[in-house]
Amino acid sequence: MRHFFARGHALAALLGLLACDQLQALAQRRPAQPEKSVPPPVVSGPWLLDPEAGRITVAWLTQAPSIGRVWYGTTATDRLATEEGHAVSEHRVTLASLQPQTQYRYRVEGSAETFAFTSAPEAGAEVPIEVLVYGDNRTNSGDHALVARAAAGEHAPLALHTGDMVVNANDADLWRVWFEEEHDLLASTPFVPTVGNHEITDSGVAYSKYFQHRDRPAYWSLDYGPLHIAVLDSFETSAGATPHSAGVSEAQKAWFEEDLRKVPKDRHVWVLVHQGPYSHPARARPGHGGSEAVRATLAIGRLVHPIEVVFAGHEHFYERGEIDGLSYFVLGGGGAPLEDPDPSFPGVQTAQKALSYAMVEVCGCHARGVVKDIAGRMIDSFRLASCPKPCGNQEMLPALAALEAPDAGSLDAGSRRRGRRRSRTEETADAGVSDAEPTSR
Repeated sequence: MRHFFARGHALAALLGLLACDQLQALAQRRPAQPEKSVPPPVVSGPWLLDPEAGRITVAWLTQAPSIGRVWYGTTATDRLATEEGHAVSEHRVTLASLQPQTQYRYRVEGSAETFAFTSAPEAGAEVPIEVLVYGDNRTNSGDHALVARAAAGEHAPLALHTGDMVVNANDADLWRVWFEEEHDLLASTPFVPTVGNHEITDSGVAYSKYFQHRDRPAYWSLDYGPLHIAVLDSFETSAGATPHSAGVSEAQKAWFEEDLRKVPKDRHVWVLVHQGPYSHPARARPGHGGSEAVRATLAIGRLVHPIEVVFAGHEHFYERGEIDGLSYFVLGGGGAPLEDPDPSFPGVQTAQKALSYAMVEVCGCHARGVVKDIAGRMIDSFRLASCPKPCGNQEMLPALAALEAPDAGSLDAGSRRRGRRRSRTEETADAGVSDAEPTSR
């Protein structure tokens, strides 16, 4: 009997050993479960590009290649947009099917921060909007950071940049500093830049990587509510431009003409360009002042459609003027070493040496704005367009309404009948009205 139990114990032990061997063999054959990958951290960004009706593009840089992902939504970030293609370090993800003029929250993979932006209005919609315009940063000893901080405090839904972000586009450290100083502004304000001469110091490689459409040239246009914004490239390398001399190709001129042919006549047309048609530094330098190539391009466009205003930079000061019926701005006080303008030149209406930016309010056929320094003080005010018609069925922005009210009865009879926007030249001709004179503090 004892032998029987002994044999039973031995058999049980043998079966146990066989079971362990089988389990080990099964474990060896079973594929190992992959470890959950940790997304690489964000090193620059995010920033917002291409604000179109119903969509926007989120861009950012990561420490290592990955597939970019963005979570977004109106109240909770419960929708996911994923980057197409292979893993990269320079990410662009398009958020689609956005409701017009709606605040969205979003977060990019690799960052714990959540940001918010306002989506673009429908093209042609007569809705109140505000636009920030600034440029010529050059990451100059913190001055750029002061301008970017003041501009971010405006909480504008759209920003236009007149070019020259860093002094040397080949220097990765300068771009790192630029993105750091712009972080709060660009994470919440859609960004529309143009090419500056310092952006082509590396033949435009960095600018293309960070901002340019990957299937289009650096000149392009967008419709944003009542605005049609044409972005010109005044330093087009294919036209022979260098960092010291402007150039515009015949192809770009032909594109500009065709682009304006498609724009309704009552639309506000703005041009964004780095070296503008006119500028008047106190000390003349080669490659500075207005660009003849840009003037020729604008002359072609004006035969097709009225151009309300040209926003430019290149010179490191603020200037506003009107020459040959063309309203222009030089907004180059974004942080680069400041220079002295010549306010006495014919056509110049005001000019100041100041770190500054412009805020323009547009509502229906009305467009007015102010220029501020980094302390928030208004250094100039202006009106680009007005008419008797109110802004659709909505109230105008409070600041715009306050600026428009004193001049409400000064429109001429022809403007009342046609309901069209009036040029600054017409306004100045009205008895008792001289809006061309700057309001400075």
